[in-house]
Amino acid sequence: MSRDYTIYKTNPDTSKISLPLLYVNPQFGFSANNILRRIHGSPDVFLKPNIFPYEIKEYYWIQEGDFGSNPWLALGLLEEGLYFYYKAQAYTSFDKDGYMDLWVSHRFSDLIQYAMDTFTYNIYIKDIQNMTDDASVSEPLVSQ
Repeated sequence: MSRDYTIYKTNPDTSKISLPLLYVNPQFGFSANNILRRIHGSPDVFLKPNIFPYEIKEYYWIQEGDFGSNPWLALGLLEEGLYFYYKAQAYTSFDKDGYMDLWVSHRFSDLIQYAMDTFTYNIYIKDIQNMTDDASVSEPLVSQ
């Protein structure tokens, strides 16, 4: 199945991702460097210290999670011009049993194709289609 690599501007509610981002801090065991995951076949990306989550230029999509079942998810753009896909999940709290993953690439398509699993991709596309139907998505940007 072919995936849609178009970047859609959705103006998501950033409060929906704020809880797990509070824990991206070495005192809780999470830093951008230790949650960063490689994307096979994509050029290596090196992040400057503290770029994530402090230098996010814009979010394209956010899915609010909840403890014990659904992960918190976000797609966006960092100030350095790198695209990111962030996933965080915990059963009771992030400082006790949470985990986080961060994928970063120069190409948005790498995140959609290789970092995002099929289940999450289907949620993402359904959300984008629903927002498009509700006219809460601006014109899509060029596919990257």
